[in-house]
Amino acid sequence: MASYQSTRHGNRECGQNVEMAQTTGTLLRRAMRRRCPVCANKPIFRSWVRMTPQCSRCGLWFNRIPGHWLGSWFLNIIVVQTALVIELLIGVTITWPDPPMWNIGILAVVVAIAVPFWFFPYSRTLWAAIDLAMRPLDFDEGVAPGFELEEDFLRFKRERDNDDQK
Repeated sequence: MASYQSTRHGNRECGQNVEMAQTTGTLLRRAMRRRCPVCANKPIFRSWVRMTPQCSRCGLWFNRIPGHWLGSWFLNIIVVQTALVIELLIGVTITWPDPPMWNIGILAVVVAIAVPFWFFPYSRTLWAAIDLAMRPLDFDEGVAPGFELEEDFLRFKRERDNDDQK
């Protein structure tokens, strides 16, 4: 059986293996609040566009693999394109039959510049959450033990005991 170690997480005392992996919904809710998807720690941004490399509470490295942030760029592009299409549809629909294309075009440029900057930190945290939902944490990723799964801990302990017997 796994050993039980008492550790302090936030304002509560909990066992090392008590906390379970979070649901995808929890990961995404935390990400939308620009918090660490694993432990909900804040702040994880030094400024609006500068993210810390690692969570100061649980130790999660946000850039888990090379090319990790390509997914966040893709999310940002999707949001910008959606905002542009909505802006164009609303602008043309409201002013039909004679839409002022210069005004609509200028607003489209403003949307194309402002939305990616505004959405950038959300795309980063959302992608980190989506990545965690698709590829759960491994023991070698350095996340504090209180955020690991009991099942994974038992498997790790069995492997370690097998290595010790050799």
